[in-house]
Amino acid sequence: MKLRPFELTLVVIFSCLALFALVFLSGYKGSPGGGDGEVVVGSVEIWGTLPQQPIIDVLDQLSDQDESYKRVSYRYLSPEVFDDTLTRALADDNGPDLVLISHEKLVEVRRRIQPVSFDFYSIRDIRNNYLDGAQVFALDDGLYAYPIAVDPLMMYWNTDILATEGFLDPPRTWEELVNSMFPRLIERASDRTILRSVVAMGESSNIRNSFGIISSLLIQGGTEGVTIGDNGNYQIKLRVSTNGSGDPLRSAVDFYTRFSKPSNALYSWNRSFTEDRQKFVSGELALYFGYGSEGPLMERINPNLNFDIAEIPQGANASVRRTYGRFYGLAMMKSSDNEAGASAVMGSLGSANVSNRIAVENDMVPATRSFVSAGSNDTYGRLTYQSAPIALAWLNPSLPATEPIFDTMTRDINENRQEVDGAISDAMQRLKSEY
Repeated sequence: MKLRPFELTLVVIFSCLALFALVFLSGYKGSPGGGDGEVVVGSVEIWGTLPQQPIIDVLDQLSDQDESYKRVSYRYLSPEVFDDTLTRALADDNGPDLVLISHEKLVEVRRRIQPVSFDFYSIRDIRNNYLDGAQVFALDDGLYAYPIAVDPLMMYWNTDILATEGFLDPPRTWEELVNSMFPRLIERASDRTILRSVVAMGESSNIRNSFGIISSLLIQGGTEGVTIGDNGNYQIKLRVSTNGSGDPLRSAVDFYTRFSKPSNALYSWNRSFTEDRQKFVSGELALYFGYGSEGPLMERINPNLNFDIAEIPQGANASVRRTYGRFYGLAMMKSSDNEAGASAVMGSLGSANVSNRIAVENDMVPATRSFVSAGSNDTYGRLTYQSAPIALAWLNPSLPATEPIFDTMTRDINENRQEVDGAISDAMQRLKSEY
């Protein structure tokens, strides 16, 4: 049948539209776990602060199933050099397509991330799929990263030290620690020299996770943390409690610094000691506050150390259990020149099954509710999976900026340069200038 010019034009137009739709749909990728359409991934580069080999293993499995993933690469960068390396790469127009980072870097990297619109991935779906703490990635204008894993702050305890003093279980509350266990565990000479430390608190420079410990005390005190106002600015509410009772930051800092004051009955630590994890692994520290992922590492460092893991102490009258968690998420950079491929990889790695593998391979807990509710039979996982749902976080400007501020705050208090209130006020002013 011979077509007239008008009919021929329509055929050409509709053919072009059909071809466009086919190309568009091939690049579409739904929320994590959704979307089965094929996509030509192409070259996608991921940078992250999680160890390289576990991520490479996952990518190899994906490429075995789908050859289009063979050009997806992962580059590990330590948290200390990540920011500078990323900044220089972006300035040279040579940055990654995706970043796998903790929430502790979110504020600093936020303006470079392409958020997922809530129209595409609703707040309701985010709450249904992920742990409460993972919602730290859901800001006012979208989801900035698909949550992958959480590393909750835990308490490690030397079973030999506690058993020798008649304790078969670790302290469950702060009151039990300071009133019942501490007096029997602490060993000091007549001149107050510490012979055996109970817990490393009060200082910053030689306490590996001082930020996490103070943050846990803050969160247990009901702080509102840091929110985003209607104008898009960060609002620091660390001193404001959700129920209007007390000053969470003051309570946390006051309690924390008691352990490093020689005149205090809780004196247990000072800055002359080696780092707390090293002291714990050598058997010289009764309790150590570390992240769940540290357990297997400490076991490898000293296979002869008898220690176990537990939830960090809570307040005796607390109606809600809480700890601090370090949350990891996968985010797409605005500068990516392969948005379709990056979106496909982001959807694949962010899916429940794959993100679970990434979390487990890194000795962490999946951020998805379904896998956490299933539990773990791993020696450490059985406890970390119980702490993950009660782990929360707050939007600090960046650890390299926050840690020196907290260090100065604790030093000023310990050296009697300022009272607690004055040191906290100064710290809040410095913290505000970092956002």
